Amino acid sequence: MDGFLNFSKEYIPLIDGCISSFYKSKVKNAAFPFMKHYYRDLAAYSSRPGKRVRPLVMLASYSGYKKGKSDMEEAVKLAAAVELMHSFLLVQDDIIDRSESRRGGSALHVMAGERMGRPPFDMSSAAGVAVVLADVIFSNALELVASAEICNRARRRFLSVFASTYEMTAWGQVLDIEMSSGGGLDSPKDTPFTISKLKTAYYTIMYPLLMGRVLAGPDDAAEEEAIRAFAIPLGMAFQIRDDLLGVFGAETETGKPSDSDLAEGKMTLLIQNAIDAFDSRGKEAFLKLFLSPRKTEAGVKKMRRLIIESGAHEKTAAEHDRLIEEAAAALPSLSLLKKAVPVFQGLVGAVASLKGISY
Repeated sequence: MDGFLNFSKEYIPLIDGCISSFYKSKVKNAAFPFMKHYYRDLAAYSSRPGKRVRPLVMLASYSGYKKGKSDMEEAVKLAAAVELMHSFLLVQDDIIDRSESRRGGSALHVMAGERMGRPPFDMSSAAGVAVVLADVIFSNALELVASAEICNRARRRFLSVFASTYEMTAWGQVLDIEMSSGGGLDSPKDTPFTISKLKTAYYTIMYPLLMGRVLAGPDDAAEEEAIRAFAIPLGMAFQIRDDLLGVFGAETETGKPSDSDLAEGKMTLLIQNAIDAFDSRGKEAFLKLFLSPRKTEAGVKKMRRLIIESGAHEKTAAEHDRLIEEAAAALPSLSLLKKAVPVFQGLVGAVASLKGISY
C-alpha cells in the first residue's frame, strides 16, 4: 500500500489547502453577512479528516497518463472540486439515512439545526437548510472547475465525465433507497451489484480515473476499456469492503455509526448472501429483525450473529478477494507511466485490506 499512501501524504494537504483557501475567499467576499458563518460551516465540514480517495485517484490518473510537462497545481483545483462533490453527496446521504454524525463530527443538517437555535428547533427545517447548503457546495465545486487554468477542450471533456459521474451516482442512490427497508426483497438478485456499480465502482474508481485520463491526453477508446476492466472490479471490491465495515466495522473506520447499514435496512450483497443462505425459519427470524422500523441494540447484535452463522460474511469476503484478484490482473493492461504503477498497486492493496472489520 506504500505507493498510494505516499501519494496521499503528498496530495491530501494540497487538496485540503485548496478547499480552505477557496472558502476563506468566499467568507471574505460574501455578498451578505449571514452567508459568512455558513461558508465557515461548509469549510469545516468539507475539510474534516477523510481518505480523499476520489480526488487522489483522479490526480494519480492525471499524473500517470500525462506525458511531458504536467500542471499539478491546476489539477489539484479540479481534485478539490471532486472532493467538494463528495461532501455534497454526504450531506444528502446523512439526511436520507437519518444519520446524525459524519467523519467524527455532526452531520450538516444537525449543524444547521444547532445554528438555528431557539430550541426546540424543527429538524425538518434544519434538513431543508442542509439540502440547500448542499446546492451551494455543488455550485462551489463548479466554480473551482471554472477557475482552473486549463485549455477549454480539456475542461469540456472533464465536465462531460464530471456530469456523468454524479448523474449515475444519483441513479444508484435512487435504486438504493428503493431497495432499503425491505423494498428490494422482490427485486432481481443482482440489484445489490447494480447499486454497487453505480454508487461505488463508477463513482469512486472508474470516473475519477477517466477524469484524470481526459485531462492528460487525447481520447483513446481502447484505454478507456482497459480502465473499465480495472476500475469496475476494484470499485466493486471497495463497496463490498464498505458493506462489511457497515456491519462489522468500527465507527473510526467508516466515519458513521457502526450499526447504520442494519438500522437503515440496506440491501447489500452481504445481506443478500445471508438471506439466500437461511432456511425458511432462519430467513423469517432475520427478516423480522431486518424489516423492523425501530431496531434495538439487541436486535442489531442478533442480526450480526445470524449473518455470521449463515456463512454470509465468509462468502462475501471471498467475493471481495476474487474481485481484488481480477483488478490486480487487469492493472498491467493500463498504459500508465512507470512512476504511477506503484501508486495504483498501492490503491489495490488498500482496497484489499479488510483491516478494521471484526466478526
